Amino acid sequence: MHVAKSILLLISGAVSGIAFVLSCGDNLGVKADAAVDAPKAPDAAPSCDCPAAEPPLAGRFVTSSNTFTIAGNDFGPQSASCPAGSKLISGSCMQDQPSPSHRLILEQSGVYEDDPTSWWCWFRNTESMPVTIRVSVTCLKPAP
Repeated sequence: MHVAKSILLLISGAVSGIAFVLSCGDNLGVKADAAVDAPKAPDAAPSCDCPAAEPPLAGRFVTSSNTFTIAGNDFGPQSASCPAGSKLISGSCMQDQPSPSHRLILEQSGVYEDDPTSWWCWFRNTESMPVTIRVSVTCLKPAP
């Protein structure tokens, strides 16, 4: 009894699925419908005479950097600032010369509320010799 119901349910589901698929076909109806069977008209060329919302970014990014020498076994901050009117995007903190490498600790980096156009880096030099660090900032100039 259960097997017969299961087979009947399976067959009815398959028949319903096939009927739904065939009923949604484009050219399978008995009579042709011009709105459905007609070839699609080519789209009109897009025309927009409005100005761009934002000018292109090419040529608007500016990178500047500063160097600072930290004495041996000392710490110190250094910053790099954006040109007037530009917006700070990102910044970086690193040793100025990659070789030889020194044991530096980057204690803090980022933007502070009192100067939102500068990227700050606080380094601690754990060696006895002075080390030069570089702070770089990437900014976006205003649109022309």
